[in-house]
Amino acid sequence: MDLKSIQDQPKDESNDIKDQMQILEEALTLCKFGRFHLRLLAATLCAAVSLMTVTTTTSYILPIAECDLKMNIMHKGLLNGMPFFGQIGASLFAGFLIDSFGRRIFLVGGNSIIFICTIIEGSSQSYIMLLLTKLLEGIAISLCFSAISSYLTELCHLQVRDRLLILYSGFISVALIIAALSAWVILPIEFNYSVLDGYFELHSWNLFLYFCSIWSLFAVVIYWSLPETPKYLLSHGREKEALEVLKGIYSENSGNKKDTFPVKSLNKSGTIKPTQEISLKKQMVTSLFEAKELFRKPLIFKLIIFSFIFFSGLIVFTSLRLWYPQLSTIVENYAKDNGGSARFCVMINEYMQNLNPAITNATESLECVPKLSGSETYMNGLILGFAALISVGISALLVDYFGQKVLMFGILILSSICSTVLYWTNAPLQIAILISCSCALLQAALCLQQNIFVRFFPTKLRALAVSIIIMIGRVGSLTGNIIFPILLNVGCMAPFILSAVIPLGIAILVYFLPNVSKDNKVTGDK
Repeated sequence: MDLKSIQDQPKDESNDIKDQMQILEEALTLCKFGRFHLRLLAATLCAAVSLMTVTTTTSYILPIAECDLKMNIMHKGLLNGMPFFGQIGASLFAGFLIDSFGRRIFLVGGNSIIFICTIIEGSSQSYIMLLLTKLLEGIAISLCFSAISSYLTELCHLQVRDRLLILYSGFISVALIIAALSAWVILPIEFNYSVLDGYFELHSWNLFLYFCSIWSLFAVVIYWSLPETPKYLLSHGREKEALEVLKGIYSENSGNKKDTFPVKSLNKSGTIKPTQEISLKKQMVTSLFEAKELFRKPLIFKLIIFSFIFFSGLIVFTSLRLWYPQLSTIVENYAKDNGGSARFCVMINEYMQNLNPAITNATESLECVPKLSGSETYMNGLILGFAALISVGISALLVDYFGQKVLMFGILILSSICSTVLYWTNAPLQIAILISCSCALLQAALCLQQNIFVRFFPTKLRALAVSIIIMIGRVGSLTGNIIFPILLNVGCMAPFILSAVIPLGIAILVYFLPNVSKDNKVTGDK
């Protein structure tokens, strides 16, 4: 790119057709990719691990804590789904606030709440206490989840945006690996600490939750050191502040002084427009009027398609991912008790038939013997994480060759095949690989869809649109976690038929998604 053509843009008649966002895209390109973006990626990694541990830790503590917390199979399903219930209640409101007041404040605030809640959660002495803190964590997730992807894309130039969004999805896979490793190291520890005559007790699962809180703390510290996005600032008439952010990024990446940044303004006049101070009331009213555009043609139809795909995909992905450690523990204990494995559904059906509530009253508390996870279960968790990481990595390599829509279609077909074959398997390693591949492929498909909808919606509506899609997706997550144990009671085959059919249906809907790489190639994201 010719730096002089940007610097002298008011004198160049060809630049008159450029709007502010086009000029901003060129300015971001001049900032290149460097140390600032490494800090941004570090914050994104910590936030991804923080958010994933909120939903993933529960699945690892279910077997070991079932006696301490007096849980039966339905209690476990409700505990798995509670963070998603919290997100459903707050996502829509959070998206509106993020679009109105910025991304950074909610990334710092949301992760701060998660840190506090995880500490309280680690101190839980009852099922109700753990359930309520999971609900609060779900609300906190809604404050920052949709802001993460918006914040990441709005601080990177167009040429690296798709790859960084896929890298963000890779961080989610890394989070699964970190959760499995942490559980493997901490949960097998025989730790029982009691004070106040047993009123306050700590076990290894409490220590596990304490450890998981450090990621949200890291995210708070790093996000605190980062600025608001120039796209958000510019879209709200704060051009001077947006230009200062760009100068800071340019200086940190290049090592040059801020004054040497070639772009002197972000509008066609060539002079910086003064920021117009508006009241909180006017800002809220303006945001409400802007939000109406999301529910008009053509955005409303795309919003419905995106939401339905996300809802359907998360029914399968979340239920498989969160119930996987419990299923793996069932398979592992069956092999120990019977001297070998059987067909997958035979092992699951036997467990369901012999299942009784862990504790029915106080007199039976001494008889509760939890089915503890062994090393095989944690190893399977690592397989799941690495499979997801490989799947996302391959998608990142192939997306430029096949395009997002074609690649997404192929991935969904493969995921359906893996879920179908699972019914006839009997070897624990085969079961681990097929479930891991089903989850990993679904994650890659949802990642590709997220790349599309984050870039499709305009900046002023992006966080709200993402929050609506995520909110409806979380309804799917909650639905999946509640119906999964119900379907297991009906029979092992039922949930896995669902896991095979849903990806096929989503693959058909991929045809109706927009092609943002083609549509936004010249002008950049809206």
